[in-house]
Amino acid sequence: MGAESSTGSPATWRSILVQLVVFACVGGAFNVLYGLLYLVLREQLSAQPANALALVLSTIAGTFGHRYITFGVRGTERTVQHQVLGLALLGFSLGVTAGSLWVLETTVARPSRAQELAVLIAANLGTGLVRFFVFRVAMVTRRRPTDAVSAAAAP
Repeated sequence: MGAESSTGSPATWRSILVQLVVFACVGGAFNVLYGLLYLVLREQLSAQPANALALVLSTIAGTFGHRYITFGVRGTERTVQHQVLGLALLGFSLGVTAGSLWVLETTVARPSRAQELAVLIAANLGTGLVRFFVFRVAMVTRRRPTDAVSAAAAP
């Protein structure tokens, strides 16, 4: 049974593709939240702190969204582990987005808010793919043995 799922069957790839599309849609919604938070926070803060705070808040909300909508994780089991993973991935995202802002600021004398936001969205799209595959491993792969045990125990 385990060998079948590792062969890369068309059904498996289709399932991953559908899940990636759902992840992208959910992630897109939280990217909008991130962008709005950034713009609101940017009124009072400089670019880097506004980016960091918007990322933290949208990451926490996004991890809950992905647990429920993308990966179908219900209940509170492993919520803390998933949030810790989400926040660890935030470190990666923060490094990429901060680096992207730094490159923009060193190459453009006075970048506009629209330029900052465009760079940040592009950086977040790239890190989003990394997040998908890490979350998929954490939320789907680890869930399967429990599901298999439950299915075997069912009458």
